[in-house]
Amino acid sequence: ADFEKARPVYDPHNDLYYRPFHRGDSLYIMEYRLAGRDTVHKRVEKIDYIVGSGQHTNSHIREVNGYLYQMPLTWYAQDGKWDLPPKFAGGNNYRFDRPIPIQCMTCHNAMPGFVEGSENRFSHVPDGIDCERCHGPGSVHVEAMRAGRAVDVTREIDRTIVNPAKLPVERQFDVCQRCHMQGAAVWKQSPMAFRPGMRLADFENVFWPRFADSTHQFIMASHPDRLKMSACFIQTQRRPDPDRGSLTCITCHDPHVPIETLGADHYNQVCQSCHAAPKTATCTEAAAVRARAGDNCVSCHMPVSGSTDIPHVRITDHFIRAVRPGEVEILSAEEATDRRRFVRMAGLIDPNPPPEEMAEGFLTYYEEITNQPGFPDSAAAHLEKALRTKTPRELARPLVWAWFRQGRFDEIIRLARTLHPTDVPDAWTWYRIGEAFLTTGQADEAVTYLERAVERAPEHLRFLTKLGVAYHQAGRLDRALATFDAVLQANPTFAEAYNNRGFTRAMRGDVAGAEADFKAALALDPDAVMPLANLASLYFNLGRKEEARPLAERLVALDPGNPNYQSFLRLLQ
Repeated sequence: ADFEKARPVYDPHNDLYYRPFHRGDSLYIMEYRLAGRDTVHKRVEKIDYIVGSGQHTNSHIREVNGYLYQMPLTWYAQDGKWDLPPKFAGGNNYRFDRPIPIQCMTCHNAMPGFVEGSENRFSHVPDGIDCERCHGPGSVHVEAMRAGRAVDVTREIDRTIVNPAKLPVERQFDVCQRCHMQGAAVWKQSPMAFRPGMRLADFENVFWPRFADSTHQFIMASHPDRLKMSACFIQTQRRPDPDRGSLTCITCHDPHVPIETLGADHYNQVCQSCHAAPKTATCTEAAAVRARAGDNCVSCHMPVSGSTDIPHVRITDHFIRAVRPGEVEILSAEEATDRRRFVRMAGLIDPNPPPEEMAEGFLTYYEEITNQPGFPDSAAAHLEKALRTKTPRELARPLVWAWFRQGRFDEIIRLARTLHPTDVPDAWTWYRIGEAFLTTGQADEAVTYLERAVERAPEHLRFLTKLGVAYHQAGRLDRALATFDAVLQANPTFAEAYNNRGFTRAMRGDVAGAEADFKAALALDPDAVMPLANLASLYFNLGRKEEARPLAERLVALDPGNPNYQSFLRLLQ
């Protein structure tokens, strides 16, 4: 990545600029805002980790006491440019605060040391993917080799280590699609539990929509799904012993050798090793077209394409088919829209999941990929099917999740009052129940359920922050203050906790402490509405109207339709 002559990246939705730079041997990202020629906001954060092979992208992570967060710049290697990361554009800028959960880290790295009970805290972060991600734990193999118990692998399988090439076809795919089949992942066990050779469907399922035209609508990490759509794969599955002759990832790829070092001849030979029969051995394309393609099977039958989820990248589409190079379809706006029409949600690892798992697929897709309101409703419909054979207590996790996203807080509360603390081990369920009580003005009961969430996830900072809010609303200001102190000790850049602590301090009469906290929140996030409003209100009540006025003007600019901000500004004027 270019840290020397990088041009600033502008986010027009938030009026923020980003510039990467280095100072000595350290790398940084600076966020700033201009008013004319004046810099009116500046924040600089150090880059602690870079993620990515550099073939397509490099992403950047900062660390705060073991808590990892994605930063707001990505290097797009193919175009040689900086831009906002995927999912940060279009007004969704997480800035420096997108948590890196265990699901992300376990695909982009060797197995880390994850702090259980946190969202994104790690005790150890390895320096890249290692052998065990494909071959499984190696201690037994190392012990055998040191003891001189070597196996002649030309005659038998070495059972002390997993060789993916010796696995059945589906277990081979499971090794690869653990990371190369992305989408809305629903976890049945910890993301750290799967080992090569195990059945991946016992650990997770991945959900992704089928569109009216799924030929052209696909994401970057969808290689196994695309390959399994191919006639080449389907035909090999019809052989008497598909485990011996099936088309899999390692038919073409050597995981130990970078693809660019092998060259087109290697991949052409793989194609021709199957296409040897008289009917398939000769390419039927016109000689001139073949010449332009350099007689490269891959360039025609696996064309390079963009992806629907990551900008500025070009990837090889693994759906092998006849594609005429250079042909361009002219579509009307209606036809183009129809091709993106949602048809159904598909389970890519287990195609026949139970209805409650399908419901969680819809909810995960809704939270991570889209905000279209119909998805929680679809989840609720699947849960109605699940309720034919299971009780609400057995389905508490997905029911609470779906109802939470639908705003059905009264139903959450009714179910919660039937639950025993041991019924649901999942911290998120108790958190959502606590939120339901808090939203309906029942702070004392919210505390009970949020405490259960924090008991199960004591280092989840968002849970702790919400518990502090519940303490405050329940009038337990000392407990609220102690909770916000704990959050800020863990992460001194948690803007929301500064605002909440400032509000609690103001209620206790600590004006100076409240002012300092509101300012600290705004230094981290100059557009955070709550600390802006709280600081403006504090100044107004102290008679410092000249200091309150620019804050009120900023509030109106950020939310011009809010009548309370309009009235407050008129009062100050």
